Amino acid sequence: MALDPSLLLFVPADRPDRFGKALGSGASGAILDLEDAVSPDRRAYARDQVRAFLDAHDDLGRVAVRINPAHTPDGRQDLAMLAGARRPAAVVVPKAGDAADCGRVSDEIGDVAQIVLIESARGLAHCESIALAPHVLALAFGPYDLAAELGGETATDVMLPHRSRMLVAARAAERWAIDGPSREFGDPSIPARDAEHARRLGYDGKLLIHPAQLAPVRAAFAPSPEDVEYARRIVEAAQRSNPAVLDGTMIDPPIIIAAERVLRRAS
Repeated sequence: MALDPSLLLFVPADRPDRFGKALGSGASGAILDLEDAVSPDRRAYARDQVRAFLDAHDDLGRVAVRINPAHTPDGRQDLAMLAGARRPAAVVVPKAGDAADCGRVSDEIGDVAQIVLIESARGLAHCESIALAPHVLALAFGPYDLAAELGGETATDVMLPHRSRMLVAARAAERWAIDGPSREFGDPSIPARDAEHARRLGYDGKLLIHPAQLAPVRAAFAPSPEDVEYARRIVEAAQRSNPAVLDGTMIDPPIIIAAERVLRRAS
């Protein structure tokens, strides 16, 4: 069964004491982060910790590893380490500029699923072809690096056209669309607000940087009991007849697709 990337929690790769805690937090999986969460002088140590963890555990179905950009010296060392270790469920590819960056990762570590971060102007400009690259499981939006490069702000209204473009690219390629993390975790209303915005757009989930974000983000993506019950009735009506009618309303394929997505979120 493929990794569920809807609620993945970042954990610094140089903190092996936190790996198990991240996997036990209730998130759908953990991202052992070799990039932003680790200072350059500790990346060799972090690689050793990731390799030791991968080789010591039989069940890696909920484990992803974020490498450094594949064209950098650290990125090449990350890929060499992964090529010689037991395979995680996914590799998180940062700052991808085009589909060739995904191909570079595949060339080194084979058909490991890729969660590709769209967090640069070049990556956004090529997000449609990136989404279609082999082994891509999901696109994930990175507002902070993108805003820094564009010279703009990370506010939701400013990022809306870029977030929407990535979502359309992911959907057209039948990939997951994951929103980037919120920086705030002390006030649960902020990640909850951000997650609600992503859910309303159509995103499948959100990356997390702190366990305190898990509950408000999960709640924001969870449909209400009323929504679940109505979605179940739609699916059952569609199974009984075609075309289907429910409560005097015609049930056409887009309505069924939306109902099925509600039921997936509920489960």
